[in-house]
Amino acid sequence: MEKVTEMMVLYCYNIKDFIHRRFIGMKKIIAMAVTALLFLSASFALDFEIGARGILGRNLDAGSFTENLNAAKEDKTFDFGFGAYANLALFGGLGVQAEANYVNSSITFVNNNAQQVNYAMHIMDLSPMLWLNLDLWKFTIGFGAGPNFEIPLASVGDIVNAKQQDFTVGLIAGADFKFYFTKHLGLVLSGRFIMDWKKKDVPITVYGINTGSSYPTYEFTRKSLYGGLGLEFKFF
Repeated sequence: MEKVTEMMVLYCYNIKDFIHRRFIGMKKIIAMAVTALLFLSASFALDFEIGARGILGRNLDAGSFTENLNAAKEDKTFDFGFGAYANLALFGGLGVQAEANYVNSSITFVNNNAQQVNYAMHIMDLSPMLWLNLDLWKFTIGFGAGPNFEIPLASVGDIVNAKQQDFTVGLIAGADFKFYFTKHLGLVLSGRFIMDWKKKDVPITVYGINTGSSYPTYEFTRKSLYGGLGLEFKFF
């Protein structure tokens, strides 16, 4: 009888110990799950912002940056316009930023009479970019890059009726510096660099005779540097 009682006591103790260990294990699993959930919630914090800005810049020629700067001081010819954008960030500030920028661009060329002519050209740039925002207290620094789709404009109908062949494809890269007055409203200082290029087939000649073959080269048709100042509204 004593042995049976001893075995029952030992059995109950083992069950109690087993339940205790399982309870401790479940607490660890729950704690790890909550930690992982908090981490994912912080990483996938959703940010959505829209903004508008004025644009001022210049088309760059084949010279150096200093030469372009001196030329800008001399002729005082700048591009100007305005733009709007929307930014959606999903993972630690990483997301996409879609922009539409209208620019009144001044192009200088030499006509057949060797006269220098200034020509005003209206351009719409549509730019979807991969974008990263880094939040630093009330400041945010953002930068990104992506393709740029450029179309010359004579009227609003040119956008509505535009076909694929009407667009020139290039690249855009840029950065934003943002300062928020309130939780939702901020001032945005931005910079953008846009470049387009086109393919050109160069004929191959041997001793002045065209062989009928050619090789491709690429030349820049546009290099533009813009600065912008505007406002941004952050929804969440």
